[in-house]
Amino acid sequence: MKNMLVYLLGIALAVAASLAWAVSPILYRVGATDSALDDLISNSLGAFVLAVPFILLRPPLNYGAWLYGTLFAVLGPVLGTYAFLISLRYADVGIANVISYAYVVLLPIILLVISPSYLTYAWPAILIMIGLYLIMGSGKGTFYGYFMALLSAILYAFSFLALYRAYEYTSPWGIIFVRGVTLMIGALMLKMAIEGFKVKISGKVFLAGLISYGVGGPLYVLSVDYAGIAVPTLITALSPVITEVLAITKLKEKLNLKSTLGFVAVITGIIIASLIGLQA
Repeated sequence: MKNMLVYLLGIALAVAASLAWAVSPILYRVGATDSALDDLISNSLGAFVLAVPFILLRPPLNYGAWLYGTLFAVLGPVLGTYAFLISLRYADVGIANVISYAYVVLLPIILLVISPSYLTYAWPAILIMIGLYLIMGSGKGTFYGYFMALLSAILYAFSFLALYRAYEYTSPWGIIFVRGVTLMIGALMLKMAIEGFKVKISGKVFLAGLISYGVGGPLYVLSVDYAGIAVPTLITALSPVITEVLAITKLKEKLNLKSTLGFVAVITGIIIASLIGLQA
C-alpha cells in the first residue's frame, strides 16, 4: 500500500491542477484570435514565463530528461492543444471538451505496455466519460471538429506515457522546465512552418497559459510524482466539470436531472479510481 499521506498529497495537487485548468476553455473561447497557432503561442508563452525559474533548482537535465520531457511537451501541450483549439472552431465547447477528455480512457489502455494492472482503471474512466457526456454532451459541431477533439485526446494520452518515463531521468522540476522551454520552441516552429513569422498575442489566451500551463501544469507534474500517473490523470476530468459549474453559477441556472447524474458519475469514477490507486 502506498504511503497514505504522500498519496493524498498527490490527489490534492491533482484537484488543484484541475481547478487551475478549469478557467482555460472560457479564456480560449473569449480571447481566441483568427489563428489557432497564434493562440497556441500566447498559451505557450504563459507556460514558458513560469517554467524558466525552475532552472534555479538545478534539476538533472540529461539525455533522457530532454527526450521524454520533449515528447511530453510536443505530443500534449503543443500538438494536442493545437488540435483542441482547432476543434473549438468547428464544435461547441461542451462537446469538444467531452471528446478531448477521452484520454482518461485511452491512457489505462496505453499503459498496458507497462503493466496489466492499469486496466483496472479503465472502467472508472468509462464512468467518468459517461458523466462528462451527461453534463456537457450538448451542442453541435462538424465531423472535422469532433475528429480534432479526438485527435487531441489521443495525443495527450501518449504524452502522459512519455511523462511516465521522464520521471526515470529527472525530477519534477526538470520536467516542468523542459516542458516550458519545449512548448515555447515547438509552438514557434509550428507557427513559422505553417503561417510564417507574424504573431498576434492574445492577452486572454496568455492569461489562460499562465493559469493552466504555468500553474496547473506544475501542480499536475508534482501530483504524478506523489500519486502515480493513472489517478491524477483521471482526476483532471474534474476540470471541465468545474468549468461547467462556474458557467451554471454565472448564468444562475438550476441543475437538471441529466447534469446531476453526470456530476455523480464523474465524482464516483474518480473516488473509485483513487481507492484502486491507494491499494496499488
